This record gives sequence, structure tokens and C-alpha cells, in this order.
Amino acid sequence: MKNGGWASLTLIYLYGVVSAASLTKAIPFQAHIAGLPGSSPVLFGLFISLMAVLPAIFGTLSGAVIDRLGARPALIVAALIGALVNGLYLVSDSFAQFQVIRVVEGAVPLLTYAAAPALMIATSAPERRSAAMALWSSYTPVGTSLGLLISAGFAAGEHWRFAYLTHGAIFAALAVIGLLMPAAAAAGAVPTGARRSILGLLKSPEGIAPLRLATSFGILILLGLGVSVVMPPFLSHHYGITLGAASSLMAVANVVMILGSTLSGVCLTRGVRPASLFMTLSLTGSLAGCGVFAPWRQIGLTLSALVLWLICTGAAMAVLASLLPKVAAPEHRASTAGLLSQTGALTTFITSPLWLAVLALNQWLALFMIILVGWGVSTLLLPLQARTTSR
Repeated sequence: MKNGGWASLTLIYLYGVVSAASLTKAIPFQAHIAGLPGSSPVLFGLFISLMAVLPAIFGTLSGAVIDRLGARPALIVAALIGALVNGLYLVSDSFAQFQVIRVVEGAVPLLTYAAAPALMIATSAPERRSAAMALWSSYTPVGTSLGLLISAGFAAGEHWRFAYLTHGAIFAALAVIGLLMPAAAAAGAVPTGARRSILGLLKSPEGIAPLRLATSFGILILLGLGVSVVMPPFLSHHYGITLGAASSLMAVANVVMILGSTLSGVCLTRGVRPASLFMTLSLTGSLAGCGVFAPWRQIGLTLSALVLWLICTGAAMAVLASLLPKVAAPEHRASTAGLLSQTGALTTFITSPLWLAVLALNQWLALFMIILVGWGVSTLLLPLQARTTSR
């Protein structure tokens, strides 16, 4: 496999996709998991968030570990852990066991989300870098769709745990295929002895820019993942469709975010300023988000607004991803990617409980405010590097 070629970059991307599938895989199983001994419907939102514990605590430090371990071994180890935890779900019979496994499952994104983007940046040519990062930025929507699709087919039956068997098999296959990745790609371009800690990162010439980028990224995670989490029960409740059907519908709709990522990649490679593009997406996304939860009577209007929302969020994530190599020197890229992962995990931890609680209130204004404030703050936090051209 050619180092830095599209085959290699796509393989790295797939690690992110399959890891992200872990976030939403359990959503169609709400009734099954809530029915486990020691569980309840109220605890389900907390269960979903437990996967973010390890990334929220160790996300930035994972960059330092990966600099030493190497990105290729880190991705393979992440895939092996993914296969292991899915196997444990198959044989566990209590909610307490599910909770422990969910926490351990967080090691998968902990390694993947720091190693994969740093490796893509290090191995891709400068002229290919914006396109590569635009591709990477779509791992969340594609991954969450994959998670919903894996589980949607099993949600209504007694063999719902077969979804974990399927996901574990995919992880095992990735671990094997990862051995084909050139060993040289794992080393990246990190100078020997470079400071890799978050303290070293923030004291670097880049200054506070990585922190601003990570915070803006975390807010978009809160918005994008939040809508993905609540849309299946929202559609099921308001339009009378089954939760499995609503999950499948959301899974298909999420793929539209790839279109947004692609559009951003094209604009950025043609010299459009990231800040100008992001502001346009912020305004359009705010309107679309309000339309998603407006009290329409026709599901077609809700789905149309949802498609526009997904395009905007996908495009915005691509803009932020394109800024990662701009705000971090080569010796700090793994740490910066880890910082983004940690910030995203912190917001992921509160996303499901927050959005599910607000949805339960059935207050449209509260949902609108989350969307409007989120887009506004995310725009204000863009690093100064966003005001330059993308080249």
C-alpha cells in the first residue's frame, strides 16, 4: 500500500468511521438496554455518554503516547480493543457490566481520533492535505450512520446483540488490514525530543489557536451529535414511525454530510477564506436547525430542513479540520489532534443527556437556543488563521 496514497488515506479514514459507529450503535437498543438488570430508561442517556470518559480525561495525553507508540500500531490496537469490547457485550447480562464495557470502549476513539488525523496530515502531500482533511471530517456522520445501520436491523428482535458481533467482526478485519499499511507511515514527521504535552502545545508559537479550534470543534460536535441522537425518537414520536425505521432514516440522511465536506474541500482548495465560508455555513445552519425542530405537520418539511442542516454541519466540520495543520507545527499535530478529541469527548459526554432532557421538555425554544448560541460561539472562536486564504 503506497504511503500517503488515497488507498492508505482511505484506510486511515475507515478507522475513524468504524470507531464513530460505536457512538450511535446502542441508540436503537434503548428498550433492550433499559431492560437489563439494574437499568432504567432514565439511565440510558448516561450509558451512551460513558464512552466519552477516557477520551475526556486522556485525549490530549494520547497524542504524546501515539508520538512514541506510532500511529500505525495505535490504530491496530484500537481495532483490537473494538473487537474485544464488542465480544464482551455479547456475553454480559447486567447493566453494571454494560457500563464498565462502555467506559473501556472509550479507548477506541481515544487512540483513533488522535492517531488518524495526525497520520493523514503527515503522509499526505501539501496539495492533497485539504482534500484529505475534508475526507477525515466526514468520519462522524458516516460512522454514526454505520452504527445506526448495524443495529437497526436487529433492534426489534431478540437477537439484538448480533449487532455487537457484526461490529466486532468489522474491527477485527480492520486490525488485520492495518498490517498492510506501510510501517514508515506510522512515524509521521515528529522531531525527536519535541515537547508533546498540552503545556508544550500551548506554550508553542501557535499559542492559544489550538485551544480555540478545539473548543469550536467541540461545540459543533455537541450540535451535530445532539441532533443525531434525538432525531430517531423525535421522528418516531411526532410522525408515528417505529424507532428502528427512524434510526435507518437518520442513518441514510447522515451520509449527506459527506456532500458538505466535499463542497468545503472544493471551496478551500480554490482559495476561499475559511472564516467567510464558516460564517455562511453558520447562518444557513442556524436557520436549518430551527427548521428541523419546527412543529411541521409534514415529515417532508422536517426532512428537508434536516438535509440542509447536515450539509452545513458537514461542511463546517471540514473547515475546522482544514485548520488543524495551520494552527499546529508538525511536532504538535498529534497533541493538537488529541486536544480536539478530548474537547469533542467532553462535549459528547454531556450531549446525549442534555439533548434528550431538552427533547423531553417538548420546548421548541430551548432547542432553537442551543442551535443559535452554538453556531454563534463556534464562529467567534475561529482561530485567526481562519481569516487567511486556505492555501
